[in-house]
Amino acid sequence: MAALDGWQLGWIGVGRMGSALSLRLLDAGAALTVTDVEPARVANMVQAGASAASSAAALAETSDIILSMVSNDTALLSVAAGSGGLAETLRPGQIFIDLSTVSPATSAQVAEIIAERGADYIRLPVSGSTATAEAGTLTLFASGPDAAIDRCAPLLAVLGRETTRCGAAEEARAMKLTINMIVALMPAILGEALAFGARQGLEWDAMIDALNNSTVATPLLGYKAAMLKARDWTPAADVNLVAKDVDLALAAAQREGLPLPFTALARQYAAAFQASGEGDLDFFRVATWPERLLASNPR
Repeated sequence: MAALDGWQLGWIGVGRMGSALSLRLLDAGAALTVTDVEPARVANMVQAGASAASSAAALAETSDIILSMVSNDTALLSVAAGSGGLAETLRPGQIFIDLSTVSPATSAQVAEIIAERGADYIRLPVSGSTATAEAGTLTLFASGPDAAIDRCAPLLAVLGRETTRCGAAEEARAMKLTINMIVALMPAILGEALAFGARQGLEWDAMIDALNNSTVATPLLGYKAAMLKARDWTPAADVNLVAKDVDLALAAAQREGLPLPFTALARQYAAAFQASGEGDLDFFRVATWPERLLASNPR
């Protein structure tokens, strides 16, 4: 028997990541209903075996557990409390799981909305790419009621390889932003190091291989190595998305009076690529920033 046979699930937002994870739920045997602001995305999921709903409210009428993965704070608030939102039909006993990367402040607002309906709310931001989503190897960060997280354990095991419990409220949101601050800085510092090595006569591909076999090797660099070598910037997570996540971290830090100079610098790198019309390329495109500065100063 498949892991999720008999589970009645709903999914809101079937973009790149959402569709990959929704397909995993279908493969695990769940009865899945989906909705999205883009009808073509819904049509693709219906072809894969899902049912369609006209709104989040309609989806909640037939689902025991509702999941969402949307683009930003505004979208999440609309899902929860906008016209056709969950607040119209959500009922006690249901669970709402949001996998989006959003601010802790907005997530706390959503928590109040869900609590008023008597349902449980799990914050479940994820770490990984579309490839790791398809493979079921995402890392999940969960916060919310322990009983609800326990109830969803078979579902979480389908979505990712490991679930880290962070707390009862917005701790998972903070954890995701903490990780993404480092993720945003990686291509910037990597580009600087690669430029230095190139000026010393080292080959691009050889440097990438050496880094991956050194003490600075990371899973992120490992699955970006082929992209870097091929200079193929087809996005798994694009510059615009990473810039949005950095903005969330900077805003939260400002409210706390916490300076984040390196994170602010990473945001400036992203802004430069956005300004040049490359915001929809993979965020590791930022690793090529020194080449632009050196173009007029060849070795």
